Amino acid sequence: MKKNVLLKKAGALLLALSISVAAFSTVAPKGKIIAKAIVGGESSDKAVEIPANYEFTEWAEYKGGNQYYKFTIPEDGDLTLHGTFYKSGSMAISVLNHDFKEFNWVHTEGTDTVADETSIRSLSAGTYYIKVSDWYGYTKEAENKYKFKLSFKGYGVSENTVDSYENPKGYEINTTVTDSLTSTDNEDWYKFNVSKENKYVLNLTAYSNTAVTYSRIYEALIFNNDLTEKKLDISGADRTGEVYLNSGVYYLKIVGSNVKYSFSIKGASIEKTKVTKVKSPKKKKAEVTFKAVDGVNGYQIEYSTDKNFKKNVKSKTFKIEKTQDAGNNKRKITISKLKRHKRYYFRIRTYVENNNSRFYSDWSKAKMAKIK
Repeated sequence: MKKNVLLKKAGALLLALSISVAAFSTVAPKGKIIAKAIVGGESSDKAVEIPANYEFTEWAEYKGGNQYYKFTIPEDGDLTLHGTFYKSGSMAISVLNHDFKEFNWVHTEGTDTVADETSIRSLSAGTYYIKVSDWYGYTKEAENKYKFKLSFKGYGVSENTVDSYENPKGYEINTTVTDSLTSTDNEDWYKFNVSKENKYVLNLTAYSNTAVTYSRIYEALIFNNDLTEKKLDISGADRTGEVYLNSGVYYLKIVGSNVKYSFSIKGASIEKTKVTKVKSPKKKKAEVTFKAVDGVNGYQIEYSTDKNFKKNVKSKTFKIEKTQDAGNNKRKITISKLKRHKRYYFRIRTYVENNNSRFYSDWSKAKMAKIK
């Protein structure tokens, strides 16, 4: 008899526990938690912790004041907040960061029926709060109920620190970086070193999210070391910009919102030219003919009696207008004061002038001529 009573009590206890667990939640596919109503905590330090993919299946009652929930996202990404309100005078469901700044919210006012609203924002990795509150201060006391659903889709990247000019992220020339700008972090800073003066190309691609308002890159700027000079300024998505940089330290600043992006800064060659012909028409002179190049400011010729250009090297730098037309997209120039009956080797390169500096292409192959 006692044994039967104990078995009945144990069975009743197990049944009560199973009902209690079932009333709280069930696990849906892909890790989403579908839960029955849980009323949020009355303050942020008493916030009810929930996952970032979460959905109420039953109404939660709102009786005034604030109700708080808390969730954490492991990486940057898009958070969709969908709120449903039942016969609410004026209620709001908001997402706040750790400083309690509001980033996306849904609300309703003056409705006697069920109302729905959705808001999407991109957020950086971190912990956030859901706050349920009175929107205008006149919420009805009778039937104030709500449900909400969170859906999170990650970008595959994460901001570990808040970066700035004083605290930039490091960047290595000729590499590609993927990052994001969010509602909680709309400015990225990178610091990089240029070891060789050259032309460089910044390629910037923004993977805009059409579901999110204001999803775009606003500008990308390259500054010198102390920010006193702007070297490059481009704006918009899928943009390319050319910049000429001397050796030194530079900063890249990217500003935008709700967008994943990638960029690279790579060294780019200035277009080369080549020596097509060298002859000596007169004593101590050589006439050098070379291919004309568009978009450069001038040329430099080196000449030497040493084919390896290790000794007895001289050079002549000249603007395009100092040359003569040789036909067939070629130019020519005369070099004087050469030694008679000597073999000379000639090579040429182009240059571009930018910010009071000259940036040169690589040297062409050398051609030889015997001087009269």
